[in-house]
Amino acid sequence: MNRLAALPTHRINPLKALPFRYKNKALTGCAGDTIATALYANGFRIFSRSVKYHRPRGLYSLDGESSNTFMSVNGIPNVCAEKTALQAGMVVKAQNVKGTPEFDLMGAMNSLDWAMPAGFYYKTMHKPAALWPTALKQIRKVAGSGVINPDFTLPGYYDEIYPHADVCIIGGGPAGMSAALAAAEAGLQVIILESRPHLGGIFDYRDAPYDKGVRLYQRSRELAGKLESYANVRIFTRSAMVGAYTDNLITAIQTGAPDASYTERYVEIRAKSVVIATGCIERPLLFENNEKPGIMQIGCAHRLARTYGLLETGEVVFSIGHDLGLEAAVDLHDLGMQVACVADMREDGQDPVLVEALKQRQIPFFKGWVAREAQGCNRITRITLSTLQGTFEKTMPCSQLVTSAGMTPSTGPLSLLHAKLEYDAHTGFFLPVQLPPQVHTAGRLLGFDHPEAIEASGHLAGLAAAADCGIDTRETHRQNTDTLAALPGPSKGCRLLTAPVSGRKSFICFDEDTTVKNIKQAVGMGLHATELIKRYTAAGTGPGQSGIPGHNLPLLMAQFHGGAGVSAKPTTVRAPLTGALIATYAGRNHDMSKRTPMHNVQKRDGGIMRRIGVWNRARYFSHDFSCRNEILNVRNNVGMFDATTLGKFKIWGPDALKALQRVYVNKMSNVFEGKIKYAAMCNDDGCIIDDGIVVKREENEYYFTTSTVRAGATVEWIRYHTRYDGWNFNMVNLTDAFGVINLAGPRAREVLEKITDADVSNSAFPFGGYREFKIIDRIPVRAMRLGFVGELSYELHVPASYMHSLWNTILEAGKNRNIQNFGLEAQNVLRMEKGHLIIGSESEQRTTLHDVGLGFLWDRKKPEAKTVGAPALQQTEHQQGRLKLVGFKMDDSDRAPKDGSLVVDGTIRGRICIARFSFTLNKVIGMALVDDQLASAGTRLSIYEDGCNGQLLNATVAPMPFYDPAGERLRM
Repeated sequence: MNRLAALPTHRINPLKALPFRYKNKALTGCAGDTIATALYANGFRIFSRSVKYHRPRGLYSLDGESSNTFMSVNGIPNVCAEKTALQAGMVVKAQNVKGTPEFDLMGAMNSLDWAMPAGFYYKTMHKPAALWPTALKQIRKVAGSGVINPDFTLPGYYDEIYPHADVCIIGGGPAGMSAALAAAEAGLQVIILESRPHLGGIFDYRDAPYDKGVRLYQRSRELAGKLESYANVRIFTRSAMVGAYTDNLITAIQTGAPDASYTERYVEIRAKSVVIATGCIERPLLFENNEKPGIMQIGCAHRLARTYGLLETGEVVFSIGHDLGLEAAVDLHDLGMQVACVADMREDGQDPVLVEALKQRQIPFFKGWVAREAQGCNRITRITLSTLQGTFEKTMPCSQLVTSAGMTPSTGPLSLLHAKLEYDAHTGFFLPVQLPPQVHTAGRLLGFDHPEAIEASGHLAGLAAAADCGIDTRETHRQNTDTLAALPGPSKGCRLLTAPVSGRKSFICFDEDTTVKNIKQAVGMGLHATELIKRYTAAGTGPGQSGIPGHNLPLLMAQFHGGAGVSAKPTTVRAPLTGALIATYAGRNHDMSKRTPMHNVQKRDGGIMRRIGVWNRARYFSHDFSCRNEILNVRNNVGMFDATTLGKFKIWGPDALKALQRVYVNKMSNVFEGKIKYAAMCNDDGCIIDDGIVVKREENEYYFTTSTVRAGATVEWIRYHTRYDGWNFNMVNLTDAFGVINLAGPRAREVLEKITDADVSNSAFPFGGYREFKIIDRIPVRAMRLGFVGELSYELHVPASYMHSLWNTILEAGKNRNIQNFGLEAQNVLRMEKGHLIIGSESEQRTTLHDVGLGFLWDRKKPEAKTVGAPALQQTEHQQGRLKLVGFKMDDSDRAPKDGSLVVDGTIRGRICIARFSFTLNKVIGMALVDDQLASAGTRLSIYEDGCNGQLLNATVAPMPFYDPAGERLRM
């Protein structure tokens, strides 16, 4: 197909050719083309096959209102070709075909529509039951659209942005631009979202007069130019709204232009006020074979010529119900299209200027006539027109049918914002009768067709949005209200739904091959609610959602029930309004993790960092992932470990102790100054959720630690469980304010003595003690004498700003003792040898305090505290059939079973929590949660590990701790 000579409305650059491939052929398009328009320019008219009947489908609209042009592009299935910009080197393939789009072997399904009535899938192939497994496999083979390659790697760059706006405007047509200008002139921050590549909307491609010699397309560019001159306006083209949430949170997906730095990005806007100016789409006309290739909407045919320079060369018939159809017929005729005739389903109400223009061009014009049946094999070749009553008809050759029953407002954003919509008999629209606070509507969405009225309604909406933001717009608003009142109001809409046909092949939903006959069948079965009909017939549940059937379906149901407009109710629209790649929601693959103050220092010293929960931590300090040297250095010498990720909290006030008594199972009244207390928290089910250390710093003031994973929820946990008591206490989260260094090993005291004047001898600072002193007379330290790794150990808590100084000081003091870093994996093995558990690793959601062997922590003599979980602990203390935490030793120490491997005995009896080779014991040991019947020492365990070809590993339950059971090492 030859392109039209350059027109001022064109958005393509014919001088810049873009090569691409389709059907193993090298083709070219123009810069500015979409994939669909490039294929159309190369003579292709069939783009896909329908899901159920495999009927040929072609270009119908250009805004993705159906899945007609879904194709595979560069290995990505279900790409909407009519909305996707053509890029050089693209490889495009048809999908959902057995063969080619022109010759699909599955096309025989088209003749079996009689065997697949409404609800077919609900009523067949499940009886007898033995048939269903076979039927299911066959259905799955033909169901769906597109093929996913599991080895495919998605290229591109995906981003997210969170811009601020006082006013967010959805829709970049004349109404949206006018609203944006009104808000921008008031000095507000404005964001305008437009799904097409350019602003302009209904004005962008039309050459009709606007005012005083100015054409509509010129006016659209004038408005766009004004908007671009405002520094407080951000314009997002190629940006489709996705969702709307509480307090005007608007989300959108923006597709990158061919030269953009991103492929697709997620946009989230919190606006004080929102203006919906999404305009209208065309309501499909329902007649026999109304979706054959060669049939397209008015806007599609008009934009093909005016935006992309593509004009059908054969005879074209128009069957329309709106003045836009008359305008398009006149304009396209002037551009060279052979317009055979125009059939207008309206018997009156046409613009007399346009009717006269048809007469002057000798284009036959039939009032009260409508397309009745399209004929042709793979594409339309003839069209039958008839009167509305079907009393007269005529058939004529036709290579293209331009058709539309009228307009329908794009109310999806309003539905997401929970606006109340009601049918309006004058416009034939579902119009908003109740809007949420700070939400306004404008333009063709409300039925306005006159260009100046469209702009005036947009300006009013922009002023209303400015008023929401505190701007006094009363006088200007009054003046613009008067201006709008003097202009033509909303136009009368066409009510015709269906041509006088049976409806067997009149498709109300292209995506799901749902016909008018299917709707009648569902009604005949007793279904009357539109929502139920939608689900039963699948109309509007495909990729296009409510684009094609969204308006016709409720009107058709109202007609079946006794008259259009009487009981018409729109169907529910839910987010997302448009599809997006999952990669877009994932964003740039940020590592949204936290880092300790020593992150860079540990990396410099050879630390291999890993994401652990919300933190990035040093997992290893060499590529020996068994961590042999790190472990043995702690056992025989001295090592240092960054434990900053521990949760750290201060709680104080007259009732601080009461709060601790409530959430900890221990007796917290015997937490004494200078001593640490190991304590645990449970939930209401008695399941352990956290453990840590509590110290008393002074009267009514406590400092306590929690596990890393629990740090973020601790404050709210305590507040939640004390919310009705009226207690007087305060809490502050010090997790990020304090750093922690664990100095551990038999020579740890020697290092610590070199950097402090405090007495840290075993008698002055024994195991279980808490002291506060200074390092090198400058660094304030809160020191705890602990034994998590089973050796002499000091946990040094300091303000985070001192971490570098303390770290370097310890390194210098331990240099002649060959002090070394040890990472999280080494700590994991060390604490396992000592039999210390980590919540979440050796416990799960169902694990109680008793199950992990910590029942001794529970103090039963404080009922007045109403300890969280105490009733459940009492009930589960002697409960049978529970998983218990046990230690085990492997019979074969060649290797350790993988964490998570199953303990089996005919059935699954538990799982391995952790298993490692112990260099200290020269044996593979581990911890497991097993049925209590297997928890006794000496019990044999069989372990199933994936990848071992069914061969079981054997272990024996052993008492814990494995290492230093008397605890002598940590008390040195």
